[in-house]
Amino acid sequence: MDREKLVELFYQRGIELNLKNKNYLSWLKKFFQLEYRGDVGSGDITSEAILTENKHGKATLKAKHSGVIGGVEEVSWFYKQHGLVVKIFAHDTEETQEGSTILEVSGRERDILATERTSLNVLQRVSGIATETRYLVNLLRNYTTRVAATRKTLWSYLDKKAVFLGGGLTHRLGLWDSILIKDNHLEALKNRGVKNHIEKAVALASKFVDKVGFIEIEMTNQEDAMRAAREFKRLRLKKPSIIMLDNVKPREIEQTMEKLKNENLYDTVLLEASGNITRENITEYAKTGIDVASLGYLTHSARILDMSLEMTL
Repeated sequence: MDREKLVELFYQRGIELNLKNKNYLSWLKKFFQLEYRGDVGSGDITSEAILTENKHGKATLKAKHSGVIGGVEEVSWFYKQHGLVVKIFAHDTEETQEGSTILEVSGRERDILATERTSLNVLQRVSGIATETRYLVNLLRNYTTRVAATRKTLWSYLDKKAVFLGGGLTHRLGLWDSILIKDNHLEALKNRGVKNHIEKAVALASKFVDKVGFIEIEMTNQEDAMRAAREFKRLRLKKPSIIMLDNVKPREIEQTMEKLKNENLYDTVLLEASGNITRENITEYAKTGIDVASLGYLTHSARILDMSLEMTL
């Protein structure tokens, strides 16, 4: 099987995260509505007090550091919903330099200032995640291992979109997307007295193979990973499934991969490493030849790409 093509097929949902997708647009409307209302409340009292004439104005949004730009599509849409005109200087996925102009916004002064913080928050966070993702993707350019996000997100689809813009894989967008059998699922079966709980979980999940993007199971050691792989092969599913090696060190990953090959199981499954993977140790995982490395910190701890909005004449 072509492992790289299957990884792209199973793990990449980023192409769906755009304004042409009605579901994404619906979610985005609610997101911006919540963020904007939470900030403005009953009104921007400072601007109402100071800018009594509310004249037509213009503002420039600039990057204070170099990085990968993300969130332009969404923020431009948001500005337009508030009657503002947007001129784009840097598009999503493009790399920008410190001091470069990202957007130019024109319209009523109060509207520009009322939307400022929401817009900056989105652009800074999405660009920050995209920048860190691009760094990791470049770090692994000589390996076959792909970088993926997890569901440890603050802003759901926007965080996933950010990873996609940086060149990474989105993984699941939500619980509805694909099946991922985790330790709590397995523990629940064990508590019910189910024998061979790993095999049972895989068999139950296999009934949904035609309805989901993929079936994956989280394993924490070589023995359990082998049990899952044997069951996947026994079931002869229409597509390879995924074993996540959670908090498994690179050396044990190598040993597990070797054993899978020896039992002719390697081509039955794709392999993902997850758990405490960082920019400092990710190359050690890539050296094993693992298909995917998923990192929670990409979307819960990545630094923002600092930006500023300045009113101009």
